[in-house]
Amino acid sequence: MYRIDYSKLFEEFFNEPKTTTYVPNKFAVDIKDESATIALSVLGHDPKDIEINCFEDKIEIKAKKMGEDKENPFNQLVSDIEERIQVGKNFDGKKAKAEIKNGILLITLERKEESKPKKLTLKVG
Repeated sequence: MYRIDYSKLFEEFFNEPKTTTYVPNKFAVDIKDESATIALSVLGHDPKDIEINCFEDKIEIKAKKMGEDKENPFNQLVSDIEERIQVGKNFDGKKAKAEIKNGILLITLERKEESKPKKLTLKVG
């Protein structure tokens, strides 16, 4: 049986300074026949401070949040980014292209030629 000291719990809750930390979703991936697109929120980051390193089998994304102004509530919505995304064997990370649209980093990977699906036409005869 557990015993909880509620008076201490309420005291800690109401007396401790509270800060809110926003942690964005990791990333989203959209895979199509010819390519794959990785989407990651970079809202609040200066595009020139975002570092993207592409390797054949992975992509590394790093960004530090701008400024440490504690009074600005917007800074609570921004967090440092340090992501390592494994690229499937069907895609080549070295041929990736990146762009930012509306605070979203979009990285497009082309499918390797040997892994592209081959479409056959039926011969009716």
